[in-house]
Amino acid sequence: MTNLMRASLRAALATTILSGGALALATPAAAQTTTAAVSGRVTDANGAGVSGATVVVVNTGTNQTFRTTSDANGNYQLNGLRPSAYKVTVTGTDGTVNEQYVTVAIGQSASLDVVLGATTAPSETANPSADIVINGSRLSETRTSEVATNISRKQIESLPQTDRNFLSFAALAPGVRYNDSETDKGIQSGASTASQVNVFIDGVSLKNKLREGGIAGQQNSRGNPFGQSAVQEFRVLTQNYKAEYEQAGAAIITAITKSGTNDFSGEIFGQYTNRSLSETSYIDKRNNLAKPPFTRKQYGASLGGPIIKDKLFFFVDYEGNDQDRSKNVIPGGTPTSRADFERLSGHKLSEFEGSFVSPFRGDFYFGKLTFTPDSHQVFDLSYSKRTETDIQGFGDGNTAYSAAENKRNSVDTYLFKWTYTGDSFVNEFSASHLKYQFNPVSLNPNLATFEYVPVIVFGGKDSTRDEIQRDYTIRDDFTYSGIDHHVFKVGARVDVTDIAFADTNFAQPHFVFDNDNNAGLDYSFPSRALLGLGNARITASDTQIGLYAQDDWDVTDRLQFNLGVRWDYETNGFNNEYVTPSAAAAALRLIPSNAYFNAENYISTGNNRKPFAGAIAPRFGFSYDVTGNRSTVIFGGFGRYYDRNNFNNTVDEISRRLNPTGTFFFSRDGLPRQGQSTVIWNPSYLTRDGLLALAASSNQGLPQLFAVKNDAKPPVNDQFSLGIRQRLGHGWEASLTASYIRGRNGYTNLWGTRKNNGTGDCCDSALLAKIAALGYSQVLIGYDGLDTRYKALYFTLDKNYSKASGWGFNLAYTFSKGEQNGGDLFSLDGVTPDAYGWRPRAGDERHRLVLSGIVDLPWGFQFSTLSTFGSGQAYQVFDATNQNTTGARLTAAYPEKNCIKGLFAFCEVNLTLEKHVRIGIFGKDQIALAVDVLNAFNNKNFSGFDGFMNLNQTPPDLLDPANARYANTTLTLPRRIQFRASYKF
Repeated sequence: MTNLMRASLRAALATTILSGGALALATPAAAQTTTAAVSGRVTDANGAGVSGATVVVVNTGTNQTFRTTSDANGNYQLNGLRPSAYKVTVTGTDGTVNEQYVTVAIGQSASLDVVLGATTAPSETANPSADIVINGSRLSETRTSEVATNISRKQIESLPQTDRNFLSFAALAPGVRYNDSETDKGIQSGASTASQVNVFIDGVSLKNKLREGGIAGQQNSRGNPFGQSAVQEFRVLTQNYKAEYEQAGAAIITAITKSGTNDFSGEIFGQYTNRSLSETSYIDKRNNLAKPPFTRKQYGASLGGPIIKDKLFFFVDYEGNDQDRSKNVIPGGTPTSRADFERLSGHKLSEFEGSFVSPFRGDFYFGKLTFTPDSHQVFDLSYSKRTETDIQGFGDGNTAYSAAENKRNSVDTYLFKWTYTGDSFVNEFSASHLKYQFNPVSLNPNLATFEYVPVIVFGGKDSTRDEIQRDYTIRDDFTYSGIDHHVFKVGARVDVTDIAFADTNFAQPHFVFDNDNNAGLDYSFPSRALLGLGNARITASDTQIGLYAQDDWDVTDRLQFNLGVRWDYETNGFNNEYVTPSAAAAALRLIPSNAYFNAENYISTGNNRKPFAGAIAPRFGFSYDVTGNRSTVIFGGFGRYYDRNNFNNTVDEISRRLNPTGTFFFSRDGLPRQGQSTVIWNPSYLTRDGLLALAASSNQGLPQLFAVKNDAKPPVNDQFSLGIRQRLGHGWEASLTASYIRGRNGYTNLWGTRKNNGTGDCCDSALLAKIAALGYSQVLIGYDGLDTRYKALYFTLDKNYSKASGWGFNLAYTFSKGEQNGGDLFSLDGVTPDAYGWRPRAGDERHRLVLSGIVDLPWGFQFSTLSTFGSGQAYQVFDATNQNTTGARLTAAYPEKNCIKGLFAFCEVNLTLEKHVRIGIFGKDQIALAVDVLNAFNNKNFSGFDGFMNLNQTPPDLLDPANARYANTTLTLPRRIQFRASYKF
């Protein structure tokens, strides 16, 4: 796509959003990403289908009305329903009427059969065989091939959680884990990393395309992706999701925001916890540290209602998030190395160690207008803004507060959406824009960094980043149900992504001091230094096109096939217009060809790196109703799911050239060390100017050469599932699913300068010398060879909460095995990722059990719990015992099972007691007061283990995960109490 075409699309999107949709396509459709479908059969008292019955569905909040008529067999179909409560009235040709109330959840293909002549009160569950339940705590469909979990508003409001991040409830879906760490609030699914998930808010993708992937703003933040009080409900699709979903190889979360109704309603809320309400952590007790400062306040308000009754509605929301946490700076090393540091550096460790406050401030704003001019159309216009500042990058180890940075984070979204519902079709058109900016800046940008291994790191933060992602997206989805037994869906999506990187790595020198006297090093001078030698801003643009077609085919009354195919295409997925400089090409050609490397496949002319056109993703699912009454359903499917490579993975070849990092090696005698040339240390090198002068007069400070494979492919997952769902009496459902996922084409970097023609260890000093003569210190080659595999059994048991029953219960159990080859973005320990062999991936957990429940108590009290138990997540182990003979061995270990009498290694029990008080003349307004007890049994839940072992050392370095001294951190905070209050009207 030309620059002119990209500019035109951006302008068109801006015009569409601001003008209210003048560009809306004339072609109709409705995407199941934000809406739902309801179908069923109208029968008489004898079970015969009723032809010509009128089905009228009225949204109880907005009075928008939908109508259809049953066919000759009594079947009817309604598509494009917004998640809401509805009044359903079915009238037979003889005037017989059946009336009931139901709630439709996001993304559902639900069933509602109606018997005319039967008495049905407008109660919470009008039809026990239906897939729609009012106030259901975990809404589900029986007859679907998708492995999906619906999270209701009731769960979001009632279940205990740490910090109002709605993503935390994704853990209610089997196979999905929420990472509730201090700086990473992402989710993971299967054997994939957090980068392979995608989150949609009202159909707008929050995909982070910059660096870490996953959700924009989540991998570097302790904030929340979206205001929880603005989220109405959401759906977690774990596997076998349909062709309308894109850019994910693992789980997908699709959420819908609240809209105004004919009644004014709102909420004011606040929650609070602090140090006095929290226990001292095990790590602090072990290290004889006092309980650190800790305060968290979250507060906000929302309001929605009519502007024009039955026509125009508004909803606004604000949430604030203030956190003052503390991190302990704990110098490392032996008493000897600590004494050497103080003697030779001129600093006392007391200058740096201690507890320091890490403040976080976040604000979220959301506004939405909804216009329903008639029974056929809905227009939505919305805007959200999220801003954060977060002082991070120090403590939890030996990094001093002076080396901290302010992680500034912002995400803005704009959305215009038009939904048109016809007699047998639904059209959903949307135009959206997302801007994501990640801008961490040093607190002391003029100070160099001094790293005394392993004692202390102090000075300033050595780098700063300003990364901006702008997405301009047009999407149209069409659903047609005018042919008996088929629901066809087709859709198209065009997205232009503009990226800008202004990353300044090592703006100030980073000096590394090693206390290794056997190698002739000590703390009297640095062994090496790193310095950034450029400050260019890098920009790129990529156009992504997605097309799909889907057919939900009722082969019989019991058997349904879900047949789909998707095709995605990127014009610039691998920096396609890049031209390899002549010196870089010459350096690559010095490397011998072997089974995994050919220099010509890494040299780009600007024309030979073609876009990948083979991202064709077939998807097939089925469901079979064994008994005909939806009590027992067998389901399954398989599909291919393409994700995309993050911009950072492939931009290194240009950023390392324009913003090179010079690495300088020093010694006492100027002789090579570990294959690297050195220069004799001179105190003048302890400044930026001194290093620049050294770079200009020697081969020291040469940048690394990064090269991207010309025909690299995007990551892809093949998914397979087979399961059974069973209704177990009124209100109970169980399911058992077998899952297998095979991931391929993960991106990583390898050493390009290994010995023995690329088959030995690193590095070939003669080859490095030749490469240095061309201006490079080292060569790293990109390789699309990271693979994963995942096998699992999912079991769920659910009893939906309703006001009538007064309680609900959900259980999700996952038995799984996740494996990987290679490393992460850098696989430098093996020749290729396959050389690592298969091993448990970091985070693999064989058993995970999540329990949640809500129960109403007398006098307006309500008790709820969300509790998680796990067998322990694997961590990577570097076994250097035979490193000099057969090479290092990478494997994995699991933590000690230390809770519930050795059954689990991870236990977190969260409890809530809430009191509801009705006030006002009509008792409509409500005050809610709640107390949360989080990690009620103060389980330790260790993490951050020492993964290095060498049995040949004296004394041997043993790996003992059962000993808590090997744990540096914990996955959860210690037991704490949190108070919450809200006023709803």
